[in-house]
Amino acid sequence: MQKYLISLDKDIKRRELFFSQENTQDFQVFSAFNTMNDELSDLSLRFDLTRFEQQYKRKVTKGEIGCTLSHLGVYQSILQNNDIQEDEYCLICEDDVLFCADFQQELNKVISVSQADIILVGQSKIAEFNDFELEINYPTTLEFLQKKLENSQFSVVYPYQNYFAGTVAYLIKKSAARKIIAQTSVQLLPYWLADDFILFGGSFKLDIKLVRPLMAIENPQLMSNLEAIRGSVANNLLKKSLKYPLKKLLAIKRNLGK
Repeated sequence: MQKYLISLDKDIKRRELFFSQENTQDFQVFSAFNTMNDELSDLSLRFDLTRFEQQYKRKVTKGEIGCTLSHLGVYQSILQNNDIQEDEYCLICEDDVLFCADFQQELNKVISVSQADIILVGQSKIAEFNDFELEINYPTTLEFLQKKLENSQFSVVYPYQNYFAGTVAYLIKKSAARKIIAQTSVQLLPYWLADDFILFGGSFKLDIKLVRPLMAIENPQLMSNLEAIRGSVANNLLKKSLKYPLKKLLAIKRNLGK
């Protein structure tokens, strides 16, 4: 399996921390596009600012443009690699990722049982691998209905609906990368967020699953806002809990229908 690490050239310490983890030596580093010093007028030649605003009802940030262009750059690398088969998964990670124990072994199990176009093995802005927020905000089907991987705690399931999960770690088939790249051309510039799995599943017709519990999160050593995340969860718990029963029903229905 081809593995890609997206990282800005300047982030040497992040890469050192990443490569200190087990089973990371075979990752190919992809130099992320640093757009922070570019003028928006220049970026508009590579990214559709107007269509983004129409899609998301707000203006895009330079960092978001750089993130989307970086992931598209990896997709191009995948398409140009003739050794990668159309139905073969590639792993794409960002340099702030922290893997669970036995990550590679568990990842191999995920690949052996799933046929989805994209599998989200990680999530951004989550404090722990099995954080309570996962179930409240992004529920899946009932645990006894989840088919666990062999000799594993992990399951590959559908969420109640696709959502913005971040791009810290995910598997993507070459055929899926091709479908996303097909949305761009000289006349059609990219206009989406890199983690808009709602768009990818809806308009782009990609089949997207996720792993529970998470196999990858953002490294706490690189997250200064972990306590803020936990506080936000606590402060909004009542509001989120009110929506939970309907989300859970939708998740059960979606997984039973597949």
